[in-house]
Amino acid sequence: MARENRGGSSSERHLDVQALRFSLVFPGLLALGLVFGGLMLATKLPDGVVLPMGGNPVPVPLFLGVGVASIILVGAGLGSQGARTTLPRMLRRIVLGLAVTLQLSVFTLFVAALLGQGARGQLTPERVDDYVLLMGCGLALAMGVVLALTFKPDEQWTSADDGAFAALLSAEADPQAAQDKLAYFLHPRSSVVIMILLAAIMPGAFLALISPWILLALVVAALVVIAMLCATVEVDRERLIVKILGVIPVLVAPCEGVAAAVSLDIVAGDYGGWGLRKHSGSATFLARSGAAVVVRANDGGKVVVGAPNLDVADQLSEILNRRAGKTPQQR
Repeated sequence: MARENRGGSSSERHLDVQALRFSLVFPGLLALGLVFGGLMLATKLPDGVVLPMGGNPVPVPLFLGVGVASIILVGAGLGSQGARTTLPRMLRRIVLGLAVTLQLSVFTLFVAALLGQGARGQLTPERVDDYVLLMGCGLALAMGVVLALTFKPDEQWTSADDGAFAALLSAEADPQAAQDKLAYFLHPRSSVVIMILLAAIMPGAFLALISPWILLALVVAALVVIAMLCATVEVDRERLIVKILGVIPVLVAPCEGVAAAVSLDIVAGDYGGWGLRKHSGSATFLARSGAAVVVRANDGGKVVVGAPNLDVADQLSEILNRRAGKTPQQR
């Protein structure tokens, strides 16, 4: 953790400077490329250009101005959100990858309009060159996926670190309370993420020949599935709670209702599979096979929650057993 960052302003502590710089510079470079290419084709468009959305022809400078504004609005507007260190790391990677995909797609859309309407000779001018748009959007999608999988968010001092620092200071006064709090982030393995994306992209690439919207819809659906497998797990002296993307609470287990908890190395398929599962008073949330905590409730139900590793699973089971007044179970 960059402990020295605590001396800076609140906005500096909550922003990844490198990610923010990328989210501002990259759309700027795309905008410059669009302007340069548009000026080169301006002589072939003496009557103006029709915007990709349709309407009457507008002067080339106005067309380029709309394109530049669209690229910067989408790229910098969405990409800057990925620089917020208050968001979960996986969500930041998804946001930055999505920002790159969208701004490259917008860039491609305006370029396809310029090339389509600037066609001469035996080619028939058209409002948007479909082939250029399709190939450009395919590249945009690939670039977004690559960035989302390779981007490594910087570790910076955040409000969560402030809370942990305060907990350390109060540990001597109440050491038991410090032991009865735990929080961690669950996400699927990279191989699972790639598999889900490929399951959407491979058929979507062929169906895009019918309509590019099919590919976009499949990719969005895949991203939603990945997001539903990412969650924060928090336990304190009162309850265990699982929140999708750290925001939507989907599983809550009061500590007073716990009969016993044990840490295990499990196979997700044995407990219903990945993601959230609720059935007959039991609930599970697993992002992968491996370490997990199995909780038996006083009412006969069962709660199963994944963990990054067995050490964390041990800590979670010990806290739950301690709050329930039981002896910690051994795996």
